[in-house]
Amino acid sequence: MKRYGFTLIELLIVVAIIAVLVAMLMPTFATARQQSYKAVCASNLRQVAKATLLYAQDHDECFPLGAYVVRSGEARTLRTVWGLLMPYTKSKAVFLCPADMHPTQLSGLATESSVGMPPAEGEPAQVSLMPNWCLLVNHWVYPEVPAVSLARLPFPTGTGFWYDGVLVSEDARRFEPIGLVDPRHTRNALVPDRVWAGTESQWTGRIQAVYVDTHVRSHPNRLRADASRRGDILQVTARPRTVDGRTVPVWYLQGGVYHGRSALFGWPSRPSPNNPNRTLLQCYPRPNYCEEWD
Repeated sequence: MKRYGFTLIELLIVVAIIAVLVAMLMPTFATARQQSYKAVCASNLRQVAKATLLYAQDHDECFPLGAYVVRSGEARTLRTVWGLLMPYTKSKAVFLCPADMHPTQLSGLATESSVGMPPAEGEPAQVSLMPNWCLLVNHWVYPEVPAVSLARLPFPTGTGFWYDGVLVSEDARRFEPIGLVDPRHTRNALVPDRVWAGTESQWTGRIQAVYVDTHVRSHPNRLRADASRRGDILQVTARPRTVDGRTVPVWYLQGGVYHGRSALFGWPSRPSPNNPNRTLLQCYPRPNYCEEWD
C-alpha cells in the first residue's frame, strides 16, 4: 500500500517559512507589548495623581508629605507618600509600571545609611512611579518645611506631578525620587558615540509624566553617555545609586517640560521677564524656600 507524507525537504521548507514569519512578526509583537505597557503605566499615573488630589481635598488642600517618621515606643519607621495614598488607591499595583523590570524596593530604606529605618506598616514593597519632590515635602530631610498647598500652584497644567522613575540615595540624610532625566542636555558637547552601559530606555526613548490637572504626557529623551569629552579631557560620569543599591542610567530630556526648562521638579510661577518663552520655577529646598530660579 502506498503511503503519503511530507518529505524531509518539504518539512524543512515549512519550518524555514515559519521561522521567517516569526522573525518578521516579533518586532510587531514587541511594539504592541510596549504600547500596552505604556497604556497601563499612563492609567496608573492618572490614578495616583487623582488619589493625591483626593488626599489634598481631605487635608485642607495640602499635598501629602513625601516621607516622615512614625514613632511607636522605641521603634521608628518611615511613612512614605505611597503608604499615605493606599486608602485612596486600594491597590499597591497602582504604584508599579509594567515596563519597569526593576522597581525600587522600599525595604532598602532600612539599610540606607541616610535613613536606617524600615518602611511603616502598610507600605507597598516596591514602587515605580515617583512624585515631584518639590510638591511632596520629604519631612525626614526637611522637618521644618510645611506641606505645600494646592493654592500655591498658579499653573497646574504645567506642573509635573508623578512620573516613572526611581528613589535615589544622596549624601548626608537625603533620599529623593528622580526621573533620571538630566536638565543640562544642551551643555555637554562632543559626547562620544560609544555608551558604556545601557542602550535605550524602557519606553524606547520616552519618559511619561502626569501633571497636576491629571493629564499624561510622554516626553522624548535619549541616553546620557557614561563619558564625555571636553577639550582633551575625558570625563567619566558617575551613575546615581538607588536606595536598594542599584546604579541606574541617566537620560537627557529632549525639549522642555516648562517651556524649555527640562526638569520634572519644581512648579512654574510666572514667565521670565527676560525671556517670555521660559518659565521661572519654585521649589521648597531652594534657599529661602521657594526662591524663583530660571
